[in-house]
Amino acid sequence: MNDPRLVFVALHVRDFKTSAQFYRDAFGVQFEFGQPPRPHAELSWHEGAYLHLALFPSDAGTTQNAEIGFFVDDVEVAHRRAVGAGAQVVREPGDEPWGRTAAYHDPDGNVVTLTQRPGPLRVAGVDLAGGGWAVVVLEENRVVETFRCETFAEALLADARFVAVDIPIGIPDAGTRPADVAARRFVGQRAASVFTTPIRPVLEARTYAEARALAVQLTGKSISAQSYALRRRILEVDDYAREEERVIEVHPEVSFRELSHGPLLSKHRADGLAERRLLLEQAGIDLPASVPRIAEPDLLDATVAAWSARRYALGEALPLPQGHCERIGVIWR
Repeated sequence: MNDPRLVFVALHVRDFKTSAQFYRDAFGVQFEFGQPPRPHAELSWHEGAYLHLALFPSDAGTTQNAEIGFFVDDVEVAHRRAVGAGAQVVREPGDEPWGRTAAYHDPDGNVVTLTQRPGPLRVAGVDLAGGGWAVVVLEENRVVETFRCETFAEALLADARFVAVDIPIGIPDAGTRPADVAARRFVGQRAASVFTTPIRPVLEARTYAEARALAVQLTGKSISAQSYALRRRILEVDDYAREEERVIEVHPEVSFRELSHGPLLSKHRADGLAERRLLLEQAGIDLPASVPRIAEPDLLDATVAAWSARRYALGEALPLPQGHCERIGVIWR
């Protein structure tokens, strides 16, 4: 057996016609009745090999514990059909790591699961862009949507399994975020590009003067006007991220450093932008030449953020700091 394959699933049933009708009405399985050594009904399905669902007589007193599963296009629609045909619900439709799934008992107590076929993986990258947000949506390796919006709430309207944003998530009440320290170490000579997250009392100060005074009092250092100007965006994203499990934090320089496996040129130079575009293309991403209302640096940063979101969705992203297990308080690369 050099290439073993599953070729049939056998269910022991009390009544062939009742069970065959149940599987037809509840799950859309069409049976063909044959003449094998023992009476049975079977469905042949070809996808590289024949797979048979066979119905056999049930021995008296036998405990039924078989389980079979089907892929469906829409589990909610399939659930309504199954319930309408009299299927006993074991588990209502719900999200599982392998997809949206529901489970039922057939007339003989066997368990039938329905799992929605996984669609193409869609993720989004979001980057600050001139007072607004640049959003890039990747479907597998293709950029399928780009837009600019004013609020993070609008960015979250993107049809995406995960949304990676270049803004701190997990504001410290005191001290320095380990994620910022680890990210600066990771990018090396580009360390200055990693934003140091102000502590929450400073960000919540009503005026810049009050923020500066609090920063000096609580940390021994003042806060720049640029950092304070980002307060609204940081607080906005932090609130949404605690409610939206789709949201993760990334940093474009961290992501590009992960892509390049080496130092990068400055993105403020033409050759630095060309280098970043080439890295994305070498990663298999089909980038548009340009996008209306989104400048090239913001387009590239939002795209590499989406690249990291895809890695996160696939379980390939690595955390900064290393060993951090929570979604919040970490920069994913």
